[in-house]
Parts: sequence; structure tokens; C-alpha cells
Amino acid sequence: MRFEDFKIKYAETMMYYQMIEHDVKLIYSYMHQGNIDDNYDSIENKTLGVMLRKLKELDESDGVPYINSQDYNFLIQICDNRNHWAHKVFSEFIYEQNFEKSKEYKRQCEKLEKDCKRVYNAARILEEIRIEYCS
Repeated sequence: MRFEDFKIKYAETMMYYQMIEHDVKLIYSYMHQGNIDDNYDSIENKTLGVMLRKLKELDESDGVPYINSQDYNFLIQICDNRNHWAHKVFSEFIYEQNFEKSKEYKRQCEKLEKDCKRVYNAARILEEIRIEYCS
């Protein structure tokens, strides 16, 4: 994959992560007692990992969770991958001379392709939940 294509795929992947984070916060705001806007304001700066744990705890508090445990585990795994993309990926290869031909760059390209598909699917599922639950 050309580096120009990598950067576009990277941006697309991060966009899906942001959609997931926003939808998790919105679902939480609707699920939590009180004013939805106040609820959102109180968590607006929380990280995705924190929000997933808060949403899971709130969702399971009545014994009838809206999102199942398997889906929460998948979302938490996605969160770990997001941290890689947000904080580490470029330093894995960018300092290598002629990095586009390196094994590490190729590995990151393959990982990005796979992860982009996974977060796209997760973003679509959460979007459906948000639309259904928050309407």
C-alpha cells in the first residue's frame, strides 16, 4: 500500500473510532437518569475506554442489558486497538529509511486494513443501537 493510501485509510479508521466514541457517549447519556444534555456534558471529555466501562455498568445495572457482554468485550478490544492507532502506529515504521518497503510497514498496512473493516462494522452496529435507543 502506498503511504498516501495508508494515510487515507488511517483517517477513515480514526473517523469510525470517533463515531463509536460519540455513539457510546450518546447512548450513555440517554440511558442515565436525568437531563440528557447534562449527562453528555458530564462525560464529554471521558476516554472511550472509560465510557465503555461506565456504559456497561449502567446498562447491566437493571439485570436486562441492552448490549450483550460479548459485544462489550468486542468494543473493549477495539478500544485497545484505537490506542495503537492514535499513539503508536507511525513510530513503528516512520523512522526506517525507505519504510514503505519494510516488513513493519507491510505489517501495519495489513493490520490497518483488517482493523478498518472491524471498526466500520462496529460503528454501523452502534449507530443502529443509537438510532433505536435514543429516538
